[in-house]
Parts: sequence; C-alpha cells; structure tokens
Amino acid sequence: MPRALDVLAIGNINADISFFVEKAPAEDSEVIASDYEVFSGGSAANFAVGVSRLGLKAGIIACVGGDDLGRRAVTELDKEGVATDLVKIESAEKTGVVCVIVEGGGGRRMVAYRGANSLLAAAAAEGLRKAETKFIQLCNVKKDVLKEALRLKGSATVSFDPGGASGELLPDDLWGVDILMVNELECAAITGKRWDLGADAISRVVGKVVVKRGARGSLLIEGGKKYWQEAYDAKVIDTTGAGDAFDAGFVSALVKGFSPSVCMKWGAAAAALKIQRRGARVALPTEVELTSFLYK
Repeated sequence: MPRALDVLAIGNINADISFFVEKAPAEDSEVIASDYEVFSGGSAANFAVGVSRLGLKAGIIACVGGDDLGRRAVTELDKEGVATDLVKIESAEKTGVVCVIVEGGGGRRMVAYRGANSLLAAAAAEGLRKAETKFIQLCNVKKDVLKEALRLKGSATVSFDPGGASGELLPDDLWGVDILMVNELECAAITGKRWDLGADAISRVVGKVVVKRGARGSLLIEGGKKYWQEAYDAKVIDTTGAGDAFDAGFVSALVKGFSPSVCMKWGAAAAALKIQRRGARVALPTEVELTSFLYK
C-alpha cells in the first residue's frame, strides 16, 4: 500500500536529450552542437523531485516503458526519496523522450515523443483510488486526466499546471481546480484574452491563479488580491524545467503553511537556482540551498 504523502504529482516521466547550440537550425539546415547531455525529465517527475528536496513526502503517478530508460527513471526517483509505488510499467511501450535544443541565451525548443505517457489516464484513475495525499499536482496532463483527478480527489487540494495542454482548455474546464499555474502564453490560450485579463477571468473560477512570467517575474491572484513577485537575478544557462522548479518552490511553501508572498518568493528562488545549470532537475534546490539564497 502506498505511504501517506504530502504531495502527489501526476504526469510525465521522460528522458531528456539536450543539445546545446548557439542558435537553432533553420528549415533544411544544420548547426553544430557544442555539447549534448542525457537527463531524466518529465514535468511531474521534476516537480516531485523538487518538493522532495524541499522536505516534503512526495510521490508520483506516471507511466514508463519496459525499457532501460524507464528503469533508470524510476531508480533515480527512488534515490530522490520520491515514492514510485504508483508508477506503471507498460512493457509494450517505450518511455517518453524529449529532444531539447538549448540556445546560447538559455532559451529552448522541444520535440516530444509521448510513448508510455499516453496511457496516463488509466494509471491516474487506478493510482488515485489507492493514494493517500493532502495535495495533488497535475503537470502537463490532458483534459481526461484532469477530469479523473477532480472526480477522485477526495479532500485533497488540486493544483494544475497544464503546460502544453493549455490549448485544449476553457475556463469552465477548471471548476474544481484549487490552484492554476500557467505562463503568459498558456493563460492567454485558455481564455482568448491578453494574459493579465485572462488571469482575472480565471480567478473567478479558480481560488489561486499563478502566472509565471520568466524574467518579468510572477503574479498570484487569490481572493481578489494580487501578489507581484520580481524575478531574482541569475545567470541563465538553461531554462528547461524552470516552470517545474517554480511550481515545486511555491507548492512546498504552501504545504508548509507559509503566506502567499513567501510562497511566491520560494517559487521565484527555486526557478532562479535551476536556470543557472543545465538540465531540468540537476539544480533543483534543497530547503537549505533555497533559504540560503533568499536570506543571504
């Protein structure tokens, strides 16, 4: 039986193959990469590691293939203290893979192969019936997984970062979500409005709306009140996973009972620490590292 958890992540586990280039190639052209690395990734997996490093009991519902990449991904999550009891091994599938092209300024473009991740809806329904958790974080999942989570959430708080699935959502799809975490483009995609007007509209449906704006900071709308947070100065090496890091910082502070303004600081600090190193997960901070950064 899975152990009681502070936070349960639901979403993708991937292998990330990152190529580092000065500039991404144009159509029908080639560029030479200065380096490449293979990382464990996937938004839900990154988030789960992030909150685990920040002192919470974390678990994950996800699917991997019956291949070496899947076994490696689960082993690494186990080493990070993330409960993997609810990870399904789909022996007939391949583990998801993302090709990440990281440009000189730290921006990135991605090509994703979903593989076993495409079977997440059934795994989510099965896992949520077994799980005991106070908080559910949905990471880059389709509408069918969101509906299953809302149907089976019990008394848990549900936070949703739709990522690339934002384009299939409307504000009315978010009834029952307690926290929505999006960037400006995702907010606009859900509402059809400019991001700030869209955030206001979504706040009439969702109790807490967080908009992540990269170097321009972030915004939380809660109970009609707005909390603005500036981004911290950091040398940008690789922005892959910065949103996952922000989510982990914000949620960890929230679960620990901190104020909205402190939650925003934790999110911004976790993102700032992450973007200074390659890969989505390597630089995710511990609580000591994060608080040292904030209060140095």
